[in-house]
Amino acid sequence: MALALTAYEDGLCSGCGLHYSVTHGDHNLGRHIADTDNICHGCEPLDTLREDKNRDTYPGQKITLVEADGF
Repeated sequence: MALALTAYEDGLCSGCGLHYSVTHGDHNLGRHIADTDNICHGCEPLDTLREDKNRDTYPGQKITLVEADGF
């Protein structure tokens, strides 16, 4: 099973995350469209923090999400 998972993950596009079987080749032209109506509320604070050029950064520092109080 681990080999099957590795084979599947090796076939994922690093840009969109979809499998090559549905993203590459002439038979897939026009199959996907970009949708800008979705907002990932997990990525939102991460992107905001990464864009903040005034924040202190440290070697090896990892940005992680923690659930806000009240949820």
